[in-house]
Amino acid sequence: MNPWIPIVVLSLIAGAVCGFAVRGRLSLLIAALIPWFGVLAWLLYNEYFVPYQGGGASMWPVAQLFAGSAAAAIGLCAAAVVRAIRNRA
Repeated sequence: MNPWIPIVVLSLIAGAVCGFAVRGRLSLLIAALIPWFGVLAWLLYNEYFVPYQGGGASMWPVAQLFAGSAAAAIGLCAAAVVRAIRNRA
């Protein structure tokens, strides 16, 4: 299964909800932090609680750098779009 699909979809949903539910610029910060910490929680769960399946070195910090940053950017953009649509109406 492609891990990018749930990362993108869940980040879009979290960003849209934050952009709709939270007022002010705080919504943008929260919309970026929730997906970032969500990716971190998912990576740490897989690292420490899922049984070891072989392989090489642990690469979760690199995965967090790229996937967490992408998730935060997607959430931020989704919140910005929702805020712009909401302010226009």
